[in-house]
Amino acid sequence: MRCWTLLLIGQILIGQTGTEITFSEHISPIIYNKCTECHRSGEAGPSSFTNYEEVASQGTNLIYVTESGYMPPWPPDPTYTPHSMLDQRFLTEEEKQLIADWVEGGMIEGDPSLETEIPTFPVGSAIGDPDYVFEMEEEYFIEGNNADDYRVFVFPTGFTEDTYIKSIEFRPDNREAVHHAIMMVDVTGTAAALDADSPDVLGYESFGGFSLDGVSPNDYVFLGGYAPGMDPIVWNGELGMKIPAGADLLCQIHYAPSSIDEWDRSSINVFTKPASEVEREVQMKMWLRLDLEIPANTQTEIEACLNFQPGPFDFLDMFGPGPVQQFGQIVGYGEQYCELPEDWSLLGILPHSHLMGTSWEVYAETPSGETLPIIKIPDWDFDWQGFYYPEYMQHIPAGSRIEAIATYDNTNDFDMGWGELTTDEMFFCPIYYIPYEEGDENIYLGIDNQTIFVENETVSLSLFPNPATNQINITSDFESLLNLNTQLYDAQGRLLEVIFNENFQSDGNSIKLDITNLSPGKYFIKTQSDKEVAIEGFVKE
Repeated sequence: MRCWTLLLIGQILIGQTGTEITFSEHISPIIYNKCTECHRSGEAGPSSFTNYEEVASQGTNLIYVTESGYMPPWPPDPTYTPHSMLDQRFLTEEEKQLIADWVEGGMIEGDPSLETEIPTFPVGSAIGDPDYVFEMEEEYFIEGNNADDYRVFVFPTGFTEDTYIKSIEFRPDNREAVHHAIMMVDVTGTAAALDADSPDVLGYESFGGFSLDGVSPNDYVFLGGYAPGMDPIVWNGELGMKIPAGADLLCQIHYAPSSIDEWDRSSINVFTKPASEVEREVQMKMWLRLDLEIPANTQTEIEACLNFQPGPFDFLDMFGPGPVQQFGQIVGYGEQYCELPEDWSLLGILPHSHLMGTSWEVYAETPSGETLPIIKIPDWDFDWQGFYYPEYMQHIPAGSRIEAIATYDNTNDFDMGWGELTTDEMFFCPIYYIPYEEGDENIYLGIDNQTIFVENETVSLSLFPNPATNQINITSDFESLLNLNTQLYDAQGRLLEVIFNENFQSDGNSIKLDITNLSPGKYFIKTQSDKEVAIEGFVKE
């Protein structure tokens, strides 16, 4: 999920009394950078937002979907954690008000020459050339019956030895039909057997998970997911994730309801790295409540701490020995295994419930009594679930308790328990981590400048201060910066602005860039001449 929170310098004029709000000058930066990626031809959004006429045609509907938070879809509470998530997308209160004022003011177009350019969206891979491409054997038929379709597709990897990946990228073929996807591996052959049970139909049906009944969680691991606007995670540097030899790659795809018959032949790109380069293997701990019980006609809150009880399932919290609360009554479990045995660097998390889930909150309590917020989803929506990664590794000290609270609303006349079917529920939360090393909290988890840019740097670029709040001083080995092309990119490598020399305060080979109007996050400055190029990143606080 991409985060387009950048407000380009001089384009947003909020709070200036008497300023006429126009689409070109004030609304196009918001719409094009936060909505158009999904709302354009061939994508999942039901309407296109690629020009003034298309946006204005939505009128008051824009006010409703933005003020309610329905669009853009971003379930986590962005104010809960002091850090940002990768690819987070939401509108600030100022942006919501600006849209409302524009609509209520008559939706004035303004000077078309001032309209923000639509970002260049990737057509192929967002990363590069994959080492392996796994594609469906044939097109899958999606019946136009206005019903959700959850389908698991099985791809034999053919790997004869353990293989480490730096990224896995789902490539939807029919973007209008594909709502989201989740990928994992299976080394037991169970999924392949389920697929073989219906040889006339590609894949097999599975709603809540992958229907691997009877398979030990030791035998599979989640690799990542896809949703419109979401970038694949890239394990840079010495990080890597293992796909065991002989494993099958599984992909559960959710096809959204449609009244029209559709076809899809999506694929998966796998990017590998030599085992010798992987010094820190990404680990996963699965957090389950197999004892989940939600009484009929009740609202139930389930609270559990992450369990570190040693044994054959030491990576797995089977029962989460925290209290289960129903109607204010506590049913307790032993808590002697709730303390984190070592310092962790948290890399990612996937809270997961089914249709009765209403909220999630995950946090850590340190031995000193400090609370470390991890994620909060105040209004759980199964249709908008996803993997969430902090922009920077999050340090969780040894001895901490990692707690989760999930709430459910069972309006049925029967009790609900654990299971993968539509008629079941889940308390399920995989967590990605590595043992902590000093300085991990300064490691950026997004696509860095080595991933984005293919040119070889020939000179150095220095940005000071970094992080910065209002202004960046740029110096380099170039003899002068006056006649160079300088560009501003976001963390996903999208060109946001070409900064011409007249925008700078210049002093020889040192220039000053005003970043007051940038939203907090990671950015890159790229400066080049005909023969030389320099790239450096900075953080706006």
